[in-house]
Amino acid sequence: MHRADGAIAIVGVGGTGVLKASELLAYYFLEEGLEVRQSEVHGMAQRGGSVITHLRYGKAIFSPLLESGEADFMLALEEMEALCYAYLLKKGAQILLDSWRLFPPGTDKYMYPEDIEDLLTREGFQVKSVPAHERSRMLGFPRMANTVLVGAFSNILPFSCEEKWEKAINQVFPSHVVSDNLRAFREGKSCVTNT
Repeated sequence: MHRADGAIAIVGVGGTGVLKASELLAYYFLEEGLEVRQSEVHGMAQRGGSVITHLRYGKAIFSPLLESGEADFMLALEEMEALCYAYLLKKGAQILLDSWRLFPPGTDKYMYPEDIEDLLTREGFQVKSVPAHERSRMLGFPRMANTVLVGAFSNILPFSCEEKWEKAINQVFPSHVVSDNLRAFREGKSCVTNT
């Protein structure tokens, strides 16, 4: 019997598909017959600013908002954003970290920490690096890194049903990009194994 409740932080920057990834996860959990609550917080997302969504799923969920130390999982579509929001995670939480960086305008890239994955690991998190942006570009779908990352997440979620993921993808995306998103999702599944 799988654990049927949890909390996820999905983080990134404007334009990386954080909100769509959250929507896809929400539809999947609904397909599983669970309650879902989600909330989004985004500032200057249009200019590459920080974007985060909070999502809870389970049998009875009353609020989506995550407090410090509550999230079981993080999906990070940009490395620095994972570091910024790590405070939301429980000790031992699992992070899927897209090994991609966006240097904000006016910043010095040499001030950007080189060892973000190591820093997060030393804090007690289970970090799996997923080259979601790279894989989506290889497929010819540069805007589908979010779907690649969700596909990788489907392999570490304690319960996962391919047919229900396909239904969720069909619900969330317009029909003309469903097949491309299915390919991106499967590419993500091939990136990560649940160990």
